[in-house]
Amino acid sequence: MGRRAIVAVLVAAVMLLVGCSETEESSPAPSPGVVRVAGGLISGSELDDVRVYLGIPFAAPPVGELRWRAPQAPQPWDGVRACDAYGPSCPQPGAAGFNLLPVGETDEDCLYLNVWAPSAAVAQSGGDGGSNEASALPVMVWIHGGSFATGSGSQTMYEGTNLARLGAVVVTINYRLGPLGFLAHPELSAEDPSGASGNYGLLDQIAALEWVRDNIAAFGGDPGNVTVFGESAGGMSVCDLMVSPAAEGLFARGMVQSGPFDSQAAGMDAVLPLAEAEENGRELSRQLGCDEAPDELAALRDVPVDRLVAAGGQTMSLGPGGLGFVPVVDGVVLPDDPAVLFAAGELHDVDLLVGANADEANLFLLGMPGQSVGQLTEFVRQIYEPYDDEVLALFPDEVYGSRRAALSKAVTVMGFVASARFAAASVAEAGGDAYLYHFTRRSPFTLGLGAFHSVEIPYVFGNSMLMLDVSRGVDGELSQAMMRYWVSFARDGDPNGPVPADGDAVAVEQPSWPVYDPSADLCLFLDSDIEAGPAPYAEACDLADRLRAERVGEPLP
Repeated sequence: MGRRAIVAVLVAAVMLLVGCSETEESSPAPSPGVVRVAGGLISGSELDDVRVYLGIPFAAPPVGELRWRAPQAPQPWDGVRACDAYGPSCPQPGAAGFNLLPVGETDEDCLYLNVWAPSAAVAQSGGDGGSNEASALPVMVWIHGGSFATGSGSQTMYEGTNLARLGAVVVTINYRLGPLGFLAHPELSAEDPSGASGNYGLLDQIAALEWVRDNIAAFGGDPGNVTVFGESAGGMSVCDLMVSPAAEGLFARGMVQSGPFDSQAAGMDAVLPLAEAEENGRELSRQLGCDEAPDELAALRDVPVDRLVAAGGQTMSLGPGGLGFVPVVDGVVLPDDPAVLFAAGELHDVDLLVGANADEANLFLLGMPGQSVGQLTEFVRQIYEPYDDEVLALFPDEVYGSRRAALSKAVTVMGFVASARFAAASVAEAGGDAYLYHFTRRSPFTLGLGAFHSVEIPYVFGNSMLMLDVSRGVDGELSQAMMRYWVSFARDGDPNGPVPADGDAVAVEQPSWPVYDPSADLCLFLDSDIEAGPAPYAEACDLADRLRAERVGEPLP
């Protein structure tokens, strides 16, 4: 299975949910609320007592000489800037090679973020952060997924109104993707004072968090109470930020949804060593014909962005499960493989809410319709050798109904469920509080794919997508419960705190979510019935721990 196929499959998950649909809610009405941020004054819009500010620049356009440089401060503007429309998304592969998500306009000038805040909180702040700190609201900063190659903070499913109504200030961000965000090259490393290259997308995320620290009080948010959350590549990014020295102190909590940051656990490289990433950069330059130029970097920076993105999709090796351009262990932004640092307890002082879905890999099988059972078996064997026999024995065909179903469960558990348990255990053993979940809701509206990769996102944001209606019925109740858990954790570091129901002053009682203790190994099952119980697949997760320990040379207890 090729690298391109995996990326396309990850993207396809969300396509099943969002298609090219738009929300049916009425458009926000113009609001007189004006807020001062770095750069100048901005105005937004208002919808149902939520102030919305879209397309706020948090960095200068990373174009021309700023391509493949750390993000710079945005240029100030005169007057009041109308922030009532999303900014462009990062350029990304088109339909010729990938199933493109509906991300709207794309442009290399893409470093914009969006804010949703309760109108009362913005009014109380006076638009300049002048409110009482005691009344400031928790801040939730979302990092989108998309294999580090696609996606945008402006996608419909991430619209933050519902979470804001529960008492949070919600921020979604863009960051550079693919070769624009994660290209390493020896000459880029040589020109950088740190001697490293390749992590421009992570540096964008850090710059957005710095912007939040410096500006979010103007929206009624508490800059000392920031939670970073994300799904898939966004969740992997949260794990990267938890070990990045440059991100220390910028957030108090993290939430990771289906983020397999443990390289090879799901058959893919979550990070690359600098030397390998630089060689990939050399190959991209050769494909573009820039390697023979008198000034190779100048030639690379002159390549039209569409051509660069297209060449990037053809550069990386097509090994099983590859993601393409990913964060780089450069010794600076990422001192080491995040899995190694998690295992060693070398983490920021950050509490964590983390989990995975019951049928993550059903989506991957959907993207491999021509693969025989034998080919799929060989793919799984490649991922988990030399323990492939042991892995397959844990997932017998007769238990799961077919070999394809058993293989899907094997990749789901070894790659996603085990990574989530490992992250929770690492935080707990480092002295933090962690909360582990397992999302098992198999809605009849998910086309028989069950609880597949990314399907929890509509529940977290409360945004219905296509046939999946999370505004009512069982799915609506689960969505409301999950939003309350998420907002409570962002506010207090404890998902069990009271959060008023939407429009209701009375807090809602919910099943208790136990703090994660590796010796007890309990998680919260999120389904039509929410309940705590023993975390699933303990034997397989233990095996995944052994595989990871051998890969990274980590001692097991």
